[in-house]
Amino acid sequence: MAVKAAKVTKKKAGKMEMAEPIVEEPIMETTEKAVVETKTKKKVPAVSLKDLALTDVPGLGPKTNQMLVDGGIKNPEKLMATSLQDLEIMGLTRPLAKKLRTTLKELYPDNFGEFDEEQSLEDIEGIGPTTAKSLREKGMNVHLLQTTPVKELESRYGLTADTASKYQTLISTMKGGYFTTAYDVMEQQKNSESFTFGADSLDKLFSIPELGTSGIKAADTYEFFGAFRSGKSQICHQLCVTIQLPKELGGLGKKAIYIDSEGTFSPSRISQMAHRIKEEKGWDKSVDDILGDILVARAKNTDMQQQIALKLLDILGNTEKDIYGILIVDSVSSHFRAEYAGRGTLADRQQTLNHHLSILNRIADTYGLSIVITNQVQSNPAQFFGDPTVAVGGNIMGHWATTRCYLRKSKGEKRVIRIFDSPMIGELEAVFEITENGVLTSE
Repeated sequence: MAVKAAKVTKKKAGKMEMAEPIVEEPIMETTEKAVVETKTKKKVPAVSLKDLALTDVPGLGPKTNQMLVDGGIKNPEKLMATSLQDLEIMGLTRPLAKKLRTTLKELYPDNFGEFDEEQSLEDIEGIGPTTAKSLREKGMNVHLLQTTPVKELESRYGLTADTASKYQTLISTMKGGYFTTAYDVMEQQKNSESFTFGADSLDKLFSIPELGTSGIKAADTYEFFGAFRSGKSQICHQLCVTIQLPKELGGLGKKAIYIDSEGTFSPSRISQMAHRIKEEKGWDKSVDDILGDILVARAKNTDMQQQIALKLLDILGNTEKDIYGILIVDSVSSHFRAEYAGRGTLADRQQTLNHHLSILNRIADTYGLSIVITNQVQSNPAQFFGDPTVAVGGNIMGHWATTRCYLRKSKGEKRVIRIFDSPMIGELEAVFEITENGVLTSE
């Protein structure tokens, strides 16, 4: 640490004396204020979010400020959290919204340094405001544009095959190309979120210590198959509650979507489960609010079931990011099994089912929802030894889910769940109980 000679004197008590030596700090020992220095060459001290106001945002005029306040945007934190689409609806143009948020990120890195601006259709070369607006009205966004097959982009969204292929190539380039490393994939999986079943035995069965997850993983696909009364629907009902738990209590703080094809969805059952979980977790969300955060659709045939899935692509494309966390289809196979009877319709059934499952996969990939489906079973007449129970859907269904689980009834209210197939979890079993208060760990 260098010490410069003191050249300044000061007067104290009538005496002239040398000033204190000036200490020159090493270059590496920068102050906290210097760390916050931004590209704008301004030094802004770190502040808490509660101390920030919209008036602290450079470039935001009085009229725009009032417009945002009228739309419910009363502070920079809300401005950063609101989707570009919602800001545009309020009257704020996308270029201005992005500019304001970039400025906030640069001025207050301690608060918004990790903010990652969502890509919009206008960011893709060749897509102008008019085309972007037309696509957005149909539920299209950048992520969905990348994952939708070209044929569907032609038939459903009006794009030519060449144009659709061009856009998808540009999006992949924007995201760094098609390839990454196994290490990057591992790091991404480590950062993935998960939420509880609401039963310790199930959480433990589905835990992946290497990734630090337990319970249901975000953006993963799950199949629960088993005979009637094996507990499939009961687990699905409880997941609609636990997904809404705040993160500190084991949930993700998100809403649920439930497609009911068998007429088994029961709000009263969810209320019973919610009361128990609220008491156990010390959760203050009301049961009415819990029920209000579950979006339900009743599918009465295969056509309606497929239309609901397609409609979800539109709904999620026009909904603020990270609102919904799970999609449940209970069951995925009942209508297909009833409407495609006989061996002569098997090929058509499998192809239609495969397309329906691909839509569900697209929802998981595009919007990060966990997809949980239940499936019916049948007996294999060629099986002379062991359990003849097999899932409906054949190889199409067998290749779809990341994790397949077989459920069966045991003694009394006990049920057994076994990991039937998974690339990350061993073929282990767990026992749980179904009580009037929901799905519980078996003693």
